Amino acid sequence: MEDKNVKVVNNYTDEEREAINNRIEEQYKKIIADGKYKDLLLKCGKNSKYSVNNILLMLDQNPEITVVKGMNEWVRDGRHIKEGAKSMEITAPTKVEYEVIEKDENNQPKLDAEGKEIVHTRERTDGFHAVYVFDISATEGEDYKPYKIGKKVSDVEKKNILDGVFSALSAKHWKYKFTDESEFAQNENYKIDKAKKTIKICKGMDNTTTVLTAIEAASKAINDNYKGRGFEGMTGENAEKIEADSRACILASHFGLDTSGFNFDYIQNMNEEQTGLFRDNLNLICASTKLVMDKISRAFYKDQQARAQAAPTPTATGGGCETAEEPFREGKAKHSEMEAA
Repeated sequence: MEDKNVKVVNNYTDEEREAINNRIEEQYKKIIADGKYKDLLLKCGKNSKYSVNNILLMLDQNPEITVVKGMNEWVRDGRHIKEGAKSMEITAPTKVEYEVIEKDENNQPKLDAEGKEIVHTRERTDGFHAVYVFDISATEGEDYKPYKIGKKVSDVEKKNILDGVFSALSAKHWKYKFTDESEFAQNENYKIDKAKKTIKICKGMDNTTTVLTAIEAASKAINDNYKGRGFEGMTGENAEKIEADSRACILASHFGLDTSGFNFDYIQNMNEEQTGLFRDNLNLICASTKLVMDKISRAFYKDQQARAQAAPTPTATGGGCETAEEPFREGKAKHSEMEAA
C-alpha cells in the first residue's frame, strides 16, 4: 500500500538548474555593476536562514525584498499572507535517508548488546526542488520584531549567544576559551589558533563586547576553515579586508547594529575578473555568518522552550515570579569591528 504521508518532491532537471544558476550569476553581476554590494549584505543579514544564492534568486524576482519567510513561518510570527500576494521561488536540497553500519578498528560491523549490527541513519542530498516564500510586504498581522543586540546584554542573553557560538564552532570541530588580557595586543580582543582550531577571547570585557567579539571571531574562523584546497576565490590582503568588512556588515544587519559606517564603494574599482573571483569568497562569507547566526537563533529558541516548560502554572491570585538577573557589569571595552547600537 502506498504511504500517503510521503510527500513526493519534483526535483529540478539539469537544464532547469543551469537556468537558475545563470539567473543567480547575472543578478550578482548586476548588483556589483549597480553599486549595491552593501545592499546585498544587508539582505543577507536580515535573512540569515537563506544562502546567498537564494537571496540573489529572490532579488531577481523582487529587488525590494526586506525580510523573507515561508508561509508557515509567518503564521508562527502572527502574520498571514495577503490575498493575491505573489510568492518567490527559491531552491532547497532534497534529502533522502540511508543507513550506515558502524565499523570497528578492523573494519568489521560493530554489534550491540543483543548481537545485532549497529546501524546509523544518515542523510544525503539527492537533487534540488522548488520552495515558495514571501516577503514581509506580502503579509499582515502582528508587528515583526527580530532580536537585536543592545548596549546592555543581560547574562541570559550572553549565555544564549555564547551557547550558539560554541555550537557553530563545534559543528566545524573548533572551540573557544577565555584567556587573560596579557596575551593580547592593544585593541585586540581575540586570537585564532588554526593549528589547535581554538579561538582565544579576552577575559574581563563587558557582556556586549564579549558576545560581539565571540560572534566576529567565530565567523572569521569558520570562514577561513571553509577555504580548503579547492578554494579558487580571491586571496591577499585586499580580499581579507573585504571579507572582514562583509562579515561585520552582515552580522551587524542581522543583530540590529548600526551599519551606516560600512562603505563598499571600492568594490566599484574592481575589474570583472576580480569580482568574478570574489564570488567564491562571498559564498564562504555568507555560509560562515549563516552558521553562526542560525546556531544563536536556535540557542535562544531552546532557552525559550525550557523557560516555558519550567514556568509555574498561573493561579487565581497571580502568576509565577521572575528570577532577578544580575545587574549589567560594565568592564573594559576594547575595539571590535561591530559596535552595539
